[in-house]
Amino acid sequence: MQIKFIYIILIELLEYAGHVQGVLLVFVDFLKTFIEKTQSIVNYAFERLPYNALNGLIIYMIIVFFVVLVFLLPSILFSKLYLSYLKRKTELLHRKYSKIIVRFLIDDLSEKELSDLKNVKSKFHRKILTAVLISIDTAESKLVSSEIRKLYLDMKLNEDSVRKLSKGWHHKIRGIRELSHMRVKSENKNIMEFLKRPNEILRIESQMGLIKLLPFVPFAFLDSQEKPFTVWEQINVFDLIRKKRIEIPEFHLWLDHWNDSVVMFCLDMIRILKQREAAPKVMELLYHDNDLVKGKAIKTLVDLESEEAVVKLKKLFLLEELPNQINIIRSIGQLRLESEMNFLIENINNEEFKIRMECCKSLALVGVPGIVKLQSLSENGDEELKRIISHVLDPRI
Repeated sequence: MQIKFIYIILIELLEYAGHVQGVLLVFVDFLKTFIEKTQSIVNYAFERLPYNALNGLIIYMIIVFFVVLVFLLPSILFSKLYLSYLKRKTELLHRKYSKIIVRFLIDDLSEKELSDLKNVKSKFHRKILTAVLISIDTAESKLVSSEIRKLYLDMKLNEDSVRKLSKGWHHKIRGIRELSHMRVKSENKNIMEFLKRPNEILRIESQMGLIKLLPFVPFAFLDSQEKPFTVWEQINVFDLIRKKRIEIPEFHLWLDHWNDSVVMFCLDMIRILKQREAAPKVMELLYHDNDLVKGKAIKTLVDLESEEAVVKLKKLFLLEELPNQINIIRSIGQLRLESEMNFLIENINNEEFKIRMECCKSLALVGVPGIVKLQSLSENGDEELKRIISHVLDPRI
């Protein structure tokens, strides 16, 4: 029986080899005919054209482009068909596994179906399964999230995600997203190393991942932030703070950081989140070597509405650049400090128009005493000052 079966297999193999041989012979004949035709066209062209090096080069270039086109068009067509097939297959599998996962969550999956699901070996199928788990897990229900995370670990999909961290940067990003979403903390150290990479997108994803993976110290990545903390990275971090329920740290803890971009980010967070208890630490930055940090510190103190800071800022007024001087004057008006009216009056005749304008605005904000003083100054002031005061006191503005 076995010998008969072997004979049948051998006969089928021979028949298949015969078919393959026939196809190869047809292909060889076609290639031979194509070469002969091409050669005849070349010979015809050379016979009709006056011979020189340029004509020969042009003819050979045309032939090369034609041959490339003959092979390129089928390749493009094949790739288009393959991508279309892949997309269709992905959609079908995504729907299939979505239904299975939903059934798993409502405990409607048999033991055999669950076992088959956990034993999926295909990389393509496992990739889609991971995507399905993440898309279903909206993090609204802790019970659902817990069940999905358990299934993710039982299927050892976390091992697939970990392997991605050792591949190209786009694979690393996908791996970070999967691990951070499923709260797998085993690779935190490796992800922190990505913060030193020059690839900005990879750094942003690492920061986002670490904020999710370190819920008790979500901004610990700032300690090891060596690269410039770009505006785009800062926006992404702030957006995550705004959307997620993350414990907000005391950002003044990083105001001594060696990376000035981190310091400026923390100043922005202190200002936006109104962390007024940070004011004393922010005031230490008024003597910072970096003028950008100093300017950001002044703006932060103004928005924190610290009277103690205003008194200190007045002493630095003459030493500061124009933008910082304007912020110092503006802070007096925002705090409505009647006690600082004399300081505003002293600078109301400054040569710089913007300073005169801000002094008048701040006096108006102080209240009735400031408005009365402006009216008095308007009577004896120069024409420019009169126009400024008239503009500031205009009830339509």
